[in-house]
Amino acid sequence: MKTLAPSINEGRLWPGYGLRVRKDGNRAVAVADADCRCGKFSRSASGDVEVESLVIAYGRHRRDDCPIPEIRAAAKKQYEALQRSLSKRRK
Repeated sequence: MKTLAPSINEGRLWPGYGLRVRKDGNRAVAVADADCRCGKFSRSASGDVEVESLVIAYGRHRRDDCPIPEIRAAAKKQYEALQRSLSKRRK
C-alpha cells in the first residue's frame, strides 16, 4: 500500500524539523507538514490550496516570528534571494 507522506525537509540542518511537501503526479493530493525548531509552529495540510497556504505561513513564521536568530537570518537570506529572482523575471 502506498501512503502519502511528506518527503522533503531541511534534514541537513536540523533533523526532524523543516517543511516537507509531497505530491505524486498531476492528479494526486498534495500533502505537507512543517515543524519549526522553536516549537511554536507545527502544522500539516492536504490539498493544493491548503499546502500552498502552509508553505507561505511557514516562510513568514521563519522570517518574522521565530525567536531563534539563526533561523530568522537564514529565512531573511532566502526571502531576499526570492525577491531578486522575481524582480529579474519582470524585466
